[in-house]
Amino acid sequence: MALNPLDFPPMLGSSVLGVPPQPLPPATYASNLSSSPSSSDEFPMSFVSPTKKLSFKTDDLTEGKNFWHLSLVGYSIGQRPYYERLLAAMNKAWKLKGSFSLLSLADDFFLLKFTSAEDFDMVRTGGPWFLLGKPFILQEWSPKFKPKRDETGSIPLWIKILDLPLALWTPAAKPCLNH
Repeated sequence: MALNPLDFPPMLGSSVLGVPPQPLPPATYASNLSSSPSSSDEFPMSFVSPTKKLSFKTDDLTEGKNFWHLSLVGYSIGQRPYYERLLAAMNKAWKLKGSFSLLSLADDFFLLKFTSAEDFDMVRTGGPWFLLGKPFILQEWSPKFKPKRDETGSIPLWIKILDLPLALWTPAAKPCLNH
């Protein structure tokens, strides 16, 4: 059974929801640029001057130092890796006795918080680390840490040369690197 729209005549006056809005004429790019800016009364703003500085108790800072003391801060050289891929690469590269949390920070930095001091020391001293094919730079977290990338510094590398003749295993032998 189909309903006939004429069986439901329009309501006279306004509905509970109010008068339906009238469609606006389409705006052009030129009309948007030439129109006067909206009145500041539409979005009133005010500035409230701070009355006192934010301060912390020494105990709060000490508690924070104790909470984050087994933490490292790191970043990848080049483009920032995706969180999930980086976490998987870390779990594959490091055979840990405990666990760690990976937090994403601002400016492409990551915070690694370890549950075990042994794992923390192994990761901190076991590098350099290459994760997802790129160097991953780690440093110990400190309460005054400020994210700063140092991509101009040097990175220690180990190079494995296969089948190096035993005759070259002498203190006098110096490799000649052709660039």
